[in-house]
Amino acid sequence: MATGVAHVILAILPGFFGDQFLNFSRSWFFNISRGAADFSFFGGALNYVEFAAFWFFYAGPIIFLYGQAIDRIEKSEGYVSPTIAKTFIAVSVVGAYMVPLSGMTFILIPQGIYMYVRSMKRRNIHG
Repeated sequence: MATGVAHVILAILPGFFGDQFLNFSRSWFFNISRGAADFSFFGGALNYVEFAAFWFFYAGPIIFLYGQAIDRIEKSEGYVSPTIAKTFIAVSVVGAYMVPLSGMTFILIPQGIYMYVRSMKRRNIHG
């Protein structure tokens, strides 16, 4: 959940995507992109920095919700299933491969490994 909160905070700070968010605020965050019409396939011109700013910010609440779900599973079951942990690791590894100097490398992969090790220990103890 902390990773999701950090995404939202970092996205609006100067030096990250603060300039883009200041620009978004000028339209009250309404219609900040033409969506699919911005893709070159449809004859548009995508503003990659604004696109990245939006998705970096928007990933925050999604990551937060995922964290809440994992937390609830761990509290009710004692661990997440190895399948969830392995999928989390796989998605994180693909992201880390594509963007090596990122939170996927330094935060998500270790979180996934921790979930997997914990799930295997709990599973071995409780059968």
